[in-house]
This record gives sequence, C-alpha cells and structure tokens, in this order.
Amino acid sequence: MISYKKLVRDIDLDKKIYIAFSGGLDSTVLLHLFNDLKKKDFLNIEAIYVNHNLSKENKKWENHCASVCNELGLKLLIRSVDIKVSGEGLESAARKARYNIFEELLEENEQILIGHHSDDVAETFFLRLFRGTGVQGLEGPKIKRRVGKGYLIRPLLSYSKKELLKYANENNISFIVDSTNFEINQDRNFIRNKLIPTIEKRWINVSDRISRTSSNIGQRNELFEDLLKKEFNSFLIDGLHVKELKKLDHSIIKEIIRLSIRDQGVALPNKKVTDEIIKTFISSNPGPKSKVLWSRADKDLPSGEITYKNGYIIISKA
Repeated sequence: MISYKKLVRDIDLDKKIYIAFSGGLDSTVLLHLFNDLKKKDFLNIEAIYVNHNLSKENKKWENHCASVCNELGLKLLIRSVDIKVSGEGLESAARKARYNIFEELLEENEQILIGHHSDDVAETFFLRLFRGTGVQGLEGPKIKRRVGKGYLIRPLLSYSKKELLKYANENNISFIVDSTNFEINQDRNFIRNKLIPTIEKRWINVSDRISRTSSNIGQRNELFEDLLKKEFNSFLIDGLHVKELKKLDHSIIKEIIRLSIRDQGVALPNKKVTDEIIKTFISSNPGPKSKVLWSRADKDLPSGEITYKNGYIIISKA
C-alpha cells in the first residue's frame, strides 16, 4: 500500500511542485497520487510533458497527457526537444535534454517529481554492473537532489512496479504502454524483460532487494567521502600537491583524486585511466607536458583531463 506520509517525506508542500508526466504507468500513478493530495491540501501543482520527438506516437501521447490533465483539472506544460546524439546513447541524450528543460523550468526551491521506482534502480544496477562500473556506479539514485535553482525528487523509489500497477488497477487508472519498451535489442529492455523475470523465478522481489543494496552502497559511499574529506581536507582546499600526495598509499591517492574529480563535475575515469593517472603523476616525475584525458561512454558527464603545473595536479573539463 502506498503511504501518503512516506510519499511527501522529502517534499516541501509550501513550494511549487511539478510532476514530470509521460503518460506511462509510473508517472500516471504519481500524477494521480499528488492530485489527490492537491485536493486535500490545496497544493500548487502542475504537470509537464516533454515531447522527445523520437516516435511517431509522440503526438498521440502528448494528446493523451493533455486529456488526462484536463480531466483532473491540472495545468499541463508541454515542451518539445530535438535530441542530438553525439557519442552517447539515445537514452542518455534524451535524459540530458529532458533534465535541461527541468533545470530551466525550476525557480528557487521549486520541485519536480519523477516516477522512478525500485525496478528502475535494479535495471540501472545491472546495466552498470555489466559495463564494469566502480563502487560509485552501483549506488542508488538520491531521492532528492539539486537541479538548477530547484530540486528533483523521486517519491516512488521505495515502491516496485508491481505495487504501482496494483494501485493503477484498483483505481481504474489507464496509462500508455510504449511498445518499444519490449524491444530486447536495447540493453535496459533486455534486463527488464528477460534477465530480471528469470532471476525472480528463483529469488522473488529481486528488484526490491537490489534497490535496497544500491541504497546501502550509496550510504556507504557518502560516509566514506565524508571521512575522506575530514582526513585529507587540505588536498581538497589547497589543491593536489604531488610532493605531498606521494607520501600516501596509492589506494588513498586514487580516492582523493577521484573525489576531486567528482567535485569538478566531470566523468569519473575507469580503473585503467586511474592507473594511468597514478603512473603519470605519482610514480613518475610529471612536467608541463604531462596529461591524461578520459571520457564516459554515454557522455552523461563532461570529459576530463589532468595536467601538471607548479607542483600541482590540475583537474579540468576536457
């Protein structure tokens, strides 16, 4: 059963709330849940539909969303984007375009809610695991995080797709079923439609279990970073002085460098590149021409580069 108290735990009900509405199961359930709250608590809620122009069905879906919002008495904002894929996958490019719209939309401390649930977390966990991610890549998404001037919030993360479907059926809520979600040539669709159902035949509720594990990893990562910052704060404030770094164990140096890279908002390097950074700047004697470049396959974050200047490692966007 979906708890309204749990649903609004991370939301400021006195601030403007947008619902990211695509017409699918998760966003439709989210819309209905918060429309019920709106009627009870007079919340300031609007919906937003982003037309990605990737399917011949997009206009039909847009009309469906407009019809649902009209029936509920909710204002619907419609935004259209042209997806430009430049090295990253289509899913990543679409997400980036969508989040750019969210960032432009939100005023100070306004909130946009998206319908990610525990099954989405499990799919991402497997996807990153099979691509060879590090520990940071296995952590679950944050329920609430900054986007521009406002916040992006995922109120349904602790609920499974089965629970959302049950709610929709019990309340006679119709929603769009995108047929492309069943095309298993896409990695995420293969995980969703083949891998997870097979695993669940032996281990039930596997998505919930993985979602909890992913959340635990995130908490561990956050704690580790806090401890790292307290112990080696001088490197994060004063810069990465090579002479001082060389006094530390290589495993600690790697973590300090990775944390500094995260703080710069660029993609984290994989193990091979991290080892190259250590070899170039720590195990050797770096000079003005020393440089290591890297990028992330899906281009979700900017490429990075490390150079050397006046005794310091310099991290920047490539």
